[in-house]
Amino acid sequence: MARVTVVNDNPEFLALVREILEDDRYDTITIDGDRADALDAIRASRPDLLMIDLRMGAEGIHGWDIAQQVRAEPAFDGLPVLICSADAPALKALETDLAGMPHVDSLVKPFSIDELIAAIDSLLAESATR
Repeated sequence: MARVTVVNDNPEFLALVREILEDDRYDTITIDGDRADALDAIRASRPDLLMIDLRMGAEGIHGWDIAQQVRAEPAFDGLPVLICSADAPALKALETDLAGMPHVDSLVKPFSIDELIAAIDSLLAESATR
């Protein structure tokens, strides 16, 4: 069973996504993105895929920066990352960066359960062939 670590600053979102993913066969770890030790918590969770919000409430926390820091570590090189945001223009602005990185995709909120599962399945399948 693949482990998906979900990082977001909204507890309701975390609970909903956990329920959806666990119902669909994923071992799911949720992390409050506003935690000062969020990066350490991500490392400790040993994810097969990282799903992270682009912007979180705490000052200076940007999901894309955290994802890049995690993937820069040898143990997480090539880790599939799904970046989510309700800010479609901000995700659009990242397209150039995303295009240059393997196993990275984005999803605009709100998204359907089918869209979420399809994105995760696709990223995990793609990374399995690396």
